[in-house]
Amino acid sequence: MGSHPLRAKALRRWATSDPVIHALAKRTPAPARGQVDGSPFEALVQSIAHQQVSLAAGQTIFGRVRALGSTPKALLKAGPAALRAAGLSRPKVAYVLDLARKAVAGEVDFARIASMEDVEVIAQLTAVKGIGVWTAKMFLLFHLGRPDVLPFEDLGLQVAVAQSYGVTRKRAAKKIIALGELWSPYSSYASLVLWNARRVEMGAKPR
Repeated sequence: MGSHPLRAKALRRWATSDPVIHALAKRTPAPARGQVDGSPFEALVQSIAHQQVSLAAGQTIFGRVRALGSTPKALLKAGPAALRAAGLSRPKVAYVLDLARKAVAGEVDFARIASMEDVEVIAQLTAVKGIGVWTAKMFLLFHLGRPDVLPFEDLGLQVAVAQSYGVTRKRAAKKIIALGELWSPYSSYASLVLWNARRVEMGAKPR
């Protein structure tokens, strides 16, 4: 897949700011990621579909939902019964329809979301039922490709930081917040490096 476009700049920054992440980025660098398929609306519907289910189940359910339509108006037209038949739980049906209604009303402005500041994107998305700060940050990082997202709420990142920085799991979130000052403006890539390092630690092949 090639090296991540932020790697060279991040390594120069971290060489003096954080030797731990610098060493990890050299040893188990995170790969470049391709453009996420689909519209911003579809990306969020996919995130909702994947909540609290296996990857395979989430992919199957999202495929069925996507077949009903890929736009807010199409899913509103499909209605709750069709979304339930596609495999969404009742709460997830409410979340998807709330997102669709807010998109149609312009409360979530997908036409300009790519040009919004990170905090504005998070504010708009977390006003939708079923979308929390973690989901909004994952959207920023993976769909919009923002370079300086710090998802300290992520459990996997907390475990990786606890292991790499020698802190307790309980203190990991606060540690990540403190490390954000050392990683910035490449916190997104730092997260990718740590997630990848954890995968390798668990026995997966480096990507």
